[in-house]
Formats: sequence, C-alpha cells, structure tokens
Amino acid sequence: MSQNLLAENLTHWDYIDRYSKWMYDVYSDYIGKSVFDVGAGMGRMVDFYIREVEKVTATDIFQEQVDFMNKRFEQYPYFHAELVDILKDALEEYEGKFDTVLCINVLEHLSDDYKAVGNMKYILRDGGVLILMVPAFQKLYCRLDSAVNHYRRYDPGRLVDIAEKNRMEIIRHHYFNILGIIPYWLKGKSRKGQAGSFSLSLNESNSRIYNFAAGIMEPIEKRFPPGIGLTEVIILRKQYENHN
Repeated sequence: MSQNLLAENLTHWDYIDRYSKWMYDVYSDYIGKSVFDVGAGMGRMVDFYIREVEKVTATDIFQEQVDFMNKRFEQYPYFHAELVDILKDALEEYEGKFDTVLCINVLEHLSDDYKAVGNMKYILRDGGVLILMVPAFQKLYCRLDSAVNHYRRYDPGRLVDIAEKNRMEIIRHHYFNILGIIPYWLKGKSRKGQAGSFSLSLNESNSRIYNFAAGIMEPIEKRFPPGIGLTEVIILRKQYENHN
C-alpha cells in the first residue's frame, strides 16, 4: 500500500467515530500517565486519551503521519510524534520509560509479531501495561486484509503464546464486535469487496450504520462479553524484574 493510500485509509476511519470510541472504551481503564503509541497513524485514537495523560510519544513509519500528528496536537507540550519502526530501530532511549504501550490494529502489519512484542516490553517500566488489539480469525482473511498489508489475522492461542514467550502476565483477554463478523466476511467475499480495504468503502452515509450499531452493541457486549468477535484484545503486564 502506498503512503498516500494509507493516509486516505486512515482518514476514512474518522467516519466511524462512534465505533472508534467503542474501541477505545475497551481498553481505556488500563492507560497510565505516560504512553508510547506504536503505529499511531494520524492520531485518531490519541485524541481520545491525550487530555488524560502526562506524556505521549506517538510513532509511525511514515514522516507524513508524524508531521500531521505533531501539528494536530501541538497545543499539548507533553506530546511528541516520532519516526520509529518498532522492529528495526534502536530503542535504547525509550528503555523502561513508559507506563503504557499501545499497539492498536498494528501488530498484524508486522512481519515478526513475537519480536515486536518483546521490543514493546523493553519500552515499559516494570509493572507497565501493553495493550494489543488485532483482527481475529485467520479464516476471515481476505482481500480487505491484504489490501492494507496484513500479514495475518489472529487465531485463538497466538496472542497467548506471544505473551508467554515474552514472559508477560495476561491481565485481560477478550473479543469484541461479534456482529461485525458476518458483514466483514460478506464484504470480503463480494466482488466489490475485492477492490480495496474496508475503510476505503466508508463514507458519510454508510458510516451512520456502523456508528448506530456501535452505540447499541457496546453496552450489550460490556455486560455479556462474547466468546468470539471480529477483533481480539489482550492486555499484558511487564512483571517486576530483579535489577540487582
């Protein structure tokens, strides 16, 4: 995917702002005062927590997105966006400095997700929290995924194995958006769905349906957590280590 197409893809997500708020509400209770946001894009999710924290380092692999975020959040002196590749770049300056690392719908874009999580753990303070949100179920993988350079969707067990291999404690693990499975599958299998990503199909008209559904489903799933869903969320804690 080209940089311009990626930016357009991210912009279209703004149409479903109510759905984005639901995504944020799923993990908002676990955000600490200092946040390292991996693959923050144009800052769509940053906007939900920026007023609640004391320090934010948001990263992306495209300079255009980094510049956009620095302009967008310039009124917050504790915000800074940087060009960082979590897999390839040296991370010594960030070692053990953050309460929270966010990786929201990014891990599926990374070739080595086990190493990526290890690098995110390295950035956390002891007792810090890593929040991962990924697309669920490889059987749903389709052109909507390949169009945005997803290496994979996540079958049950993979995130748990990643956590165990990196010696991180699981403090919450669940799915959300159970009703999104069938529409996603149908869109991915249709000829129209083969043309591009899911987000590029969003517009002001059809996004109303997604926002309306999010408003209904969020309180239902909060009370009755589903056993499956379009998205998987796992929240991990870096255990305290002996530095003597």
